[in-house]
Amino acid sequence: MSEPINVCAGVIIHHNKVFAARRKPHLHMGGFWELPGGKIDHGETPQQCLARELKEELDIEVVVHEFIAENTHCYNDNNREDSGENSGQTNSKKTVRLMAYRVSLVTHTMSLTDHDQIRWLSFNELHTVDWAPADIPLIDALLAQQSVIAFYQQHAASYAQETLTLDMREHYRHFLQHLPASAHILDLGCGSGRDARYFLDNGYEVTALDGSAELAAQAEVLLGQKVLVKLFQDITFEQAFEGIWACASLLHCPKTQLPSVFNKVEQALRQQGVLYASFKWGEHESCDERGRFFSNFTVESLREILTMSTSLTVLRCWEEVKPLRNGEQRWVNLLAQRSAET
Repeated sequence: MSEPINVCAGVIIHHNKVFAARRKPHLHMGGFWELPGGKIDHGETPQQCLARELKEELDIEVVVHEFIAENTHCYNDNNREDSGENSGQTNSKKTVRLMAYRVSLVTHTMSLTDHDQIRWLSFNELHTVDWAPADIPLIDALLAQQSVIAFYQQHAASYAQETLTLDMREHYRHFLQHLPASAHILDLGCGSGRDARYFLDNGYEVTALDGSAELAAQAEVLLGQKVLVKLFQDITFEQAFEGIWACASLLHCPKTQLPSVFNKVEQALRQQGVLYASFKWGEHESCDERGRFFSNFTVESLREILTMSTSLTVLRCWEEVKPLRNGEQRWVNLLAQRSAET
């Protein structure tokens, strides 16, 4: 794969609808719909790039907010992905690293430069247009995030109460036996704060983080400390923790995003630091009866995605069946360790 070209895309959401624009027929990717944006120039931040590109392409002023997702895609010039200005070329490839950020409008009047149509799509309509291939994983990630965000906005208090008394002592033991006394633990997706509270009560330093502001507020009451509100895809810690605890949290990331997230987790661990993560058992992505998105794994597929994404060593990966509401749920658990670098 060639060295990727860094490109930013803006997810413009207004009145709960997402902006989509169709490329003019004679341009690269002509006829495909896209999230607008463009190539990051030397010395630019992604935020500066998006503000500039959206001004140039649509003549709009914007505010760039949080990171949503990224996708690396290789375009081949000898197929439909490269119609228009690149037609007639053969065996030419271009790899893009496309990073999506949520964007809000300051001005609302638009002038089209590179596009011939625009649409405002509800979340249910997002797959009704022909997206550029590089954008499709970003749309899937956006839909997954939206399903989870919407659920926890409405049900944060009841969910926190429902999960607060679950007995996790066996899992704590498996995890903590690999950590030094007074280790610094990142509770990645802390939910109610149940596990962070246990770690604090047993003498560990804890940084708690959750992607839901509503759940973070619930956890702050229990913990008596600030909880960071941040998406997993946007963490930027560097060798900060001896342990990372991701109990039933990373399962909300689309599988296209998990390699990047696992890489960020590895970077956040100190030498010989340990990760615990748990996922629902299954072969495919799914949504439950509450509308929440899940990435499901078997032992084999979880091992595979971890080893493809990181150099973490799997210490243990095992299945179990646990009570869940009025039934049972099959889970896959993972313990993995960062190497001792020389």
